[in-house]
Order: sequence, then C-alpha cells, then structure tokens
Amino acid sequence: MKFEFNLPDIGEGLVEGEIVKWFVKIGDTVAEHQPLAAVLTDKAEVEIPSPRAGKITKLYGKPGEKIKVHSPLASIEVGGGASAAPKAPAAQSVAVAERPVASSGSFIFNLPDIGEGLVEGEIVKWFVKEGELVKEHQPVAAVLTDKAEVEIPSPRTGKIQKLHAKPGQKVAVHGPLVTFSGVSGASSPSSQFVAVPSPKAAAAPAASRPSRGASQVLATPMVRKMAKDQGIDIGRINGTGPQGRVLASDLGTTGMILKLGPGPSSPDNSGANATPAVKTLASTLNVDLSRVTGTGPGGRISETDVRAIAPSARTARQEHTVASTTSSGYPPVSISRHDGDTTVPFTGIRRKIAEKMQQSCRTVAHVTHVDECEMTAVLALREKLKPQAAKRGVQLTFLPFIIRALSKALAEFPMFNSSLDEAAGEIVVKRRHNVGVAVAAPQGLVVPNIKNAQDKDIWALAAEVATLAEKVRAKTIEVGSLQDGTITITNIGPIGGLFATPIVNHPEVAILGLMKLAKRPVVRDGKIVARDMMNLALSFDHRIIDGADAASFTNTIIKHLENPQTLL
Repeated sequence: MKFEFNLPDIGEGLVEGEIVKWFVKIGDTVAEHQPLAAVLTDKAEVEIPSPRAGKITKLYGKPGEKIKVHSPLASIEVGGGASAAPKAPAAQSVAVAERPVASSGSFIFNLPDIGEGLVEGEIVKWFVKEGELVKEHQPVAAVLTDKAEVEIPSPRTGKIQKLHAKPGQKVAVHGPLVTFSGVSGASSPSSQFVAVPSPKAAAAPAASRPSRGASQVLATPMVRKMAKDQGIDIGRINGTGPQGRVLASDLGTTGMILKLGPGPSSPDNSGANATPAVKTLASTLNVDLSRVTGTGPGGRISETDVRAIAPSARTARQEHTVASTTSSGYPPVSISRHDGDTTVPFTGIRRKIAEKMQQSCRTVAHVTHVDECEMTAVLALREKLKPQAAKRGVQLTFLPFIIRALSKALAEFPMFNSSLDEAAGEIVVKRRHNVGVAVAAPQGLVVPNIKNAQDKDIWALAAEVATLAEKVRAKTIEVGSLQDGTITITNIGPIGGLFATPIVNHPEVAILGLMKLAKRPVVRDGKIVARDMMNLALSFDHRIIDGADAASFTNTIIKHLENPQTLL
C-alpha cells in the first residue's frame, strides 16, 4: 500500500530543508533506515532515512529545491500488507524519537533532540555493547553537542540488538541510535508521527486535566525520567516547546544535566586536600583520595602520592599510555612505540571548542582594547564586607564587583550586549545581561552564564558565581545555564599574565579578559606609589563596535571599579 513520507522536523525551529541530493531513484527498492536524501538545514547537511521498507514510487523535489517540514518527501509502496500511516495535521505533528518496529519485541530508539537547534550529535562513547541487557533510564551513550557531552539514557528495558554508529561518527537527530530486542509491549507503529495538543490550546490545571498517556506526549527520554522520578504524570502536562513539546522547565525542574567528566563509578574526590589537576588524575586512575596520605604542605596530596598507590600506574606505563593531568580538555595521550612521539586524539569537547573558536575567528572582526584598572578600593571594600559575607554564607571574590561594573557599563553602551543577525540585516540588542563566566574544566573551557545580571546585587552575584563554578567542577551543570549568553568574562589572572587577546564567544560581540591582579608601581599626585593593579583586555567585534566606543566602555567599567560604592 502507498505510504507518504513527509519531511520530519530535524531541528527545533526548522521550517524547510533544501534537497542536496537523492540517494535513491523512482523504482528503487529500499530497506527501512536506508538513506533516501541529503537535506541541507541552516546548521548542517543531514541524511534522511527511510521510515519503511518498500519501493519508491515518487520523489518530491529536485536537488536545490526546498521542501517544507511535514510536506511530502517521498512516496513508498509498502509491501507485505503493511498499511500506510495516517497523516496528522502538519501544524501538530512531530517525528517521534523512539519507535517500536515489529511485533516480535524489536524496538528502534532514535536520537532525541537534546539541544536547541541541534541537528546531529557525535557519538563519544558507548556505555553498553551489543547483546547486553539494559534497564530503563540506564545510560547507553555519551553524545557530543555544540555545548558539551550529554548522556543518553535508555527509554526501555531490553537487550541491545544493534548499535547504529561507532564512536566518532555522527547521528542525525531522530536518526536510529540503538535497536532493542525483547522489549515488552513493542508493536508496529500506526503512524510515523504522533499528534500532540497545540501549544496554543488553553491550559487547564494539571490536576484536573485528563492524561493523554505518556506514549502520546512529545518529550525527550531525559524529561520523561525527570517526570517519573518526581511522580509527575507527564500526560497531564501542557508542553511549552515547539509543537507542544514538554520541556524540563514545564516540570518545574532545572533542566537536563550534562555529564562533563568521569562516570558515576569514579570516586568522589571533591573534598580532598588536593589541586584540581591532582583530583582529575585521581579520577582518571580511579584512586580514592580519602585513602591517600598527602606528603605536601599541610598534608596536601601531590601527583606523586596518587601515582604511588594507583593500581593501574605500572600497567599504564607498560602499555605506553599517559593520563593527562591538566585541564586542557585533551583525552589521554598515546605514546608511539618507535620514537617516543605522542599523539592526542582530536575529538570530543576539545574538537568542539576548536570548531567554535575557528567559526568565531572566521566571522568576527576581532580587535582587542587593553587598559589598566586600580583595584585597591575594590579589595578594601571586599575586606570590609567579609564579615557580612560570612553571615550570608557567601564567599566574596572580586568577580561579582566586576560583573556589576560590566552590567552598569552595558546599560550605558547597549551595543556591547548585542548580536548580529546577518540574514535579516539587523543588530539584535539584548535586554537581559546574561553574563558568561568561563570556567576551566577537565574537558576544556565551559562557559555558564548568569541570567539577568542587571537585576542582581553583589551578594546574589557572588552566590551564583560560586554555584555555577561548583556545578561545572562537579559535572552537574544544566544545559540552560550554557545557553543564551550575551557577553562573556574570562578570568586569566589567577594563572598569571599581563596581556591577552580573548576570542569573542560568537554570536556575542564582546568578551572581557581579566589579567593578573598584583601590586605595581604607579604615579599618583606626582609620587611613585604601590597600588593593586589589573589589566583589562576587551576583545570586540569591529563590525558592530568602533574603537572609540570600546575605550569609553572600558573607561566606564574602570570608573565603577575605582569607585566601588557605586556597585552596592
């Protein structure tokens, strides 16, 4: 029987896709999941797999032509008595991310949409292997998005029949990820699309709203798990996402958690008396630091202490493998046996950071403006406020003062809080000051942002800076905290350095680099005196911002930092 296959939604916000090429022609017999076409979105080129096995009777669109989402892409004559899937209204239909395929209990789990605008994800590693039994919500794979590595949980309990990609390969959103066997209740789908209530429908109280049943709700497996863990009937929730998608925020949760480091089997060394690099090494070597006696000053645990008791240290050396102990974002180094050269796999977060930086350098007209700021008054005020901070349970660093000064400067120079929409020919000036703070993590630089910084005082900023940094280091930062930043601060100073040229975090238009804070000789009232000085390095997009404005913007930040009472 005839089956009309419509172009699925292959990325949030996508309304159409351009046919790049067809992999099939009319009259071809295709298998289920065989690629039909390559479609170009505004993000990437995506292969569209066939949802059914059968014979191609019609192809809609030639290479170069555009097709609307949910419009016909191909007609397939389905054999074996299979019936065509009824079409749901285009405005209310979405491609399902998990789909049973046979009455025998086989079940294909497609890669869900795990990030705003994501069209594909790279498999970083599998936590399971073919033939293995897994439970519902058990992690099956780590997938790399534009932001970080995300663990994908199993939507069902069953046996892994097939893994559809190898580490390093990319899988399209809604493309096959895992095939399960032995899944109870799996049956042939009645439709390729699941109709969900329109998000414009009037909302009723969740308690009085009839449940649609979890299977009829559009949501990622992670959101389903959140609902289950909190005892929420997801069928009663009106989703606020595209096509009525239920988001984590609809459940009153903080969102999807990113797994940025070693899995749950690694020991918890967060409270140990050791540097972050030594803690990273201990996690890599599976060493519990609570059992290590530190030989450093004040009992601090050193790298030597860790390696001395690491059960795998000798084996690792014999196998010519060295674990990286830095926060550079590189995976373990593999040493060549013949000449001692090292090779580092250019994959995962490090490669994603490289792609983002390269995109920024290609796109942004970078200029860096540098000036110096006297921080003596800020440090004095911080010392004065320490007792009050202790009562509030807040660790008060100088960073909240800089965020406040930056936000005040943004109020005077809003173009620094904008982005360029080249397609529309418009500069979008952001109302909210979502200030990103770069944090060094074992996998590389992670940039969570403080939402609505313009509405927060020194105490609220101090608490949020500490919370975000702790979540990054504990590897529990939420996806929402990494999205929608409007300007970034990178604090290089604690490591050292007088001058740098930070790269703008595109599509933002400016980034403020904080250099080393130290006493330096300066001239005040004709005399040479020692003052606490720090250099500020402001990189900006010269397409949007002129040098004179950059100097004035930096001067405004300095004015508030040298008169910090204005920040309270």
